[in-house]
Amino acid sequence: MTIQSLSNLVITKLKPFGVKLTNVNLDSSEQRNRIRELLWENGVVILPAGAASNGAQPIHSDASLLQLGELFGQLENYHPVNPSKDAAGRVQILETKGDTGIPADSFLFHSDISWRVNPSRASVLCGIILPPEGGNTCFQNAHQMYQRLSPELKEKLHSLSALHSLKGGYTRVNRADDVKQDIQAIHPAVIKHPETGVPLLYLNENFTMGIVDMSEAESNALLKRVFEEAHSSEGILSHSWTIHDVVIWDNLGVQHLAQADYEGLRRMHRVVAYAPGLRTERYVGDKGDLNTAKENIEYYLTQDDNRAGYEEWALRYEQDSNQAGYNIPRIATDILAQHLNIHSQDSQPLILDIAAGTGQNALHLMQNHNLTNLEAMDVSSGMLFEARRRELYRAYHMEDANKPFTMPSNQYDAVLCIGGLAPKQIKPKPALFESIRVTKKGGFVVLSMREADSAYIDEINRLVAAEFAQIARKHSFVGITSNEKIYHCIFVLEVR
Repeated sequence: MTIQSLSNLVITKLKPFGVKLTNVNLDSSEQRNRIRELLWENGVVILPAGAASNGAQPIHSDASLLQLGELFGQLENYHPVNPSKDAAGRVQILETKGDTGIPADSFLFHSDISWRVNPSRASVLCGIILPPEGGNTCFQNAHQMYQRLSPELKEKLHSLSALHSLKGGYTRVNRADDVKQDIQAIHPAVIKHPETGVPLLYLNENFTMGIVDMSEAESNALLKRVFEEAHSSEGILSHSWTIHDVVIWDNLGVQHLAQADYEGLRRMHRVVAYAPGLRTERYVGDKGDLNTAKENIEYYLTQDDNRAGYEEWALRYEQDSNQAGYNIPRIATDILAQHLNIHSQDSQPLILDIAAGTGQNALHLMQNHNLTNLEAMDVSSGMLFEARRRELYRAYHMEDANKPFTMPSNQYDAVLCIGGLAPKQIKPKPALFESIRVTKKGGFVVLSMREADSAYIDEINRLVAAEFAQIARKHSFVGITSNEKIYHCIFVLEVR
């Protein structure tokens, strides 16, 4: 079906997924925004040769390719195995076959750079010189792949993570010697789409080496079953190129491969977009609702065995927190950044995140304030696993904050303790004093708590009276939007 919208942009739905666009004008902000939405919603956007509207710059021009790439993130020209020639403005030139001596890649279905903690976000590819036949690019929709799985297999995958390897992937296509140094990353088997929130299968036949904490035989059997259920010949979108076609794909939302069934010269121009702060988020099923999330939060905050509770809650923690509208990490990290008064992009104060959990504070500091010099402290190995796999901290301390900290005094420029101060979790003593002790003079300690938990406020007042610190700010607010009856407060203490 074809429809028209937004200044005559023509959108044609493709089967089994994807869209084709014509009458494209990249000077239109409306159209640029719509193209971005269409990619996240459909996985693949095809702009055939001549797709530009009358008077607009050709879609296949390098300037247009760059403009398209910038819709989806920052541009990058990076690959440790396949360095490309480079046209002006970071347009990569990829040449294979013909008389180049470079073979066509015969990869399996994959998501690009899944072996990196922040995979590339989107690719823009344009055919410049094409062989007489062959060389189609094929796509599978990662959401449709997930939907094809049996309910039992879906549920099993929600709690699993997998190792992705650069060298392992190239070994599978007989190019192991091309990899000088391996790069690896761990991702959930099923992730949430960063824009739409739909579940995506994030296991691929090329770079996924195995399931974490599973024997090789068990892992291989499970992956074999996953790919047998997920793959479908009817679910493949195969694009047959003509010169100056442009194809854009969502690198998390689809898997792709380029068929290596040609002999003549194939020259492609490519632009790749990425997001430095992108981290894959685990999808754990759609069973949860607001009431369940609120019940889980209250339940796990009041468990006598704090460590065991968080081990059990680790996989669902982020989904429950987001569902309930848990805004304290964003508010607290914004406040901390304001007090640090960072004067340059290169400034990287050392920050300790107590009760770090899965790393929500680190994500906000990294994505919103470019702060990455962080250390994590938490009692739960399960929580810290989620933070480790996303490489959110430079060091991890598995410690109980209800005991004296092992870190030396006057070490950190700032300390955060957000969400951990509750009667059944971290008690006022010795945690508040210890937080001050390990912070440099003039540094900041940022603490959040429920206003009803007055024991923490009493301890803060005692430490201030003893001149260990002074109160730089107190902020009272509703910390969980789904529960406006409970007020939280944030204290910023400046260490003396």
